[in-house]
Amino acid sequence: MDYLWIGLGGILGALTRFYVGQLFTSCFGTAFPYGTMFINITGSMLLGLIQVLALERFLFSPRFRLFSGVGFCGAYTTFSTFTKETLNLLQTQPATGLLYGAVSVLCCLLGSWLGIVAGRWLFARRSKSD
Repeated sequence: MDYLWIGLGGILGALTRFYVGQLFTSCFGTAFPYGTMFINITGSMLLGLIQVLALERFLFSPRFRLFSGVGFCGAYTTFSTFTKETLNLLQTQPATGLLYGAVSVLCCLLGSWLGIVAGRWLFARRSKSD
């Protein structure tokens, strides 16, 4: 049964990734992979938040963790596209490729950390109001 929750989350994550990518492409073009960067940063942030709320605060069931963390975030974020786009930029614009790779990794780490902080802050606020 767990695979159904992962699959459902994966379908929604993949579709969300596709539409967010399309939105960024229509707004900013394809010269720089803004969509992939945004998707990976927000996905890292969301996964950090989900993990805190699920594993530290026990607010989510194991099935919801599979649906949201493994399924949705796993399909929403995209390391393979990030590496391909980085290699493309390195071949055509080496400095931009290096900058894109470094900034993406640092921002994803920061996003994950911010998600963790937000999850702990939300729970602290919730605990005080109870």
